Amino acid sequence: MKRFIFLMPIIFFSVIAIGQTESIPKRRSVYFELAGSGGLGSLNYEKIFFQKNSIEYTWRAGLSIAPVDRNNGIGIVFPLIVNVIMGKSAHKLEMGLGQGITITTKGSAFALTTVVVGYRYQPEAKKWFYRISYTPLISYLVDLQMQQWGGISIGYTLKTGSK
Repeated sequence: MKRFIFLMPIIFFSVIAIGQTESIPKRRSVYFELAGSGGLGSLNYEKIFFQKNSIEYTWRAGLSIAPVDRNNGIGIVFPLIVNVIMGKSAHKLEMGLGQGITITTKGSAFALTTVVVGYRYQPEAKKWFYRISYTPLISYLVDLQMQQWGGISIGYTLKTGSK
């Protein structure tokens, strides 16, 4: 049941995206996040998949390397997140939910759910944007544990346009 609850927002966002027929802006961005959903730091790619009025839905994928512990060695972390970005001006609220998949150098793997609640400054006429967010990491496979975490980011918009 716990896994189903964590998958519900992803299923919901997917249904919205599939049912949408109007043109979707193809804004693509890359950014570096210090701390945050990827551990100590991550490089991320983000793409918008649905927009309605002042609400944007994006997905993002990242890559990070982080020390895990003595038994597992170093982990390669792949944060995968679906975000909702709300706001009419350059000041936006960002919320998201996803999974951080980790594969270690000693052969083990695990997943952590990551939640994102943060502030995003992204002026429409500028390519650069900035983020600060609260990103708790939630472990649910063996028992429920939550690590309090946060991050700051600087990013660059690669392309903005329709279709």
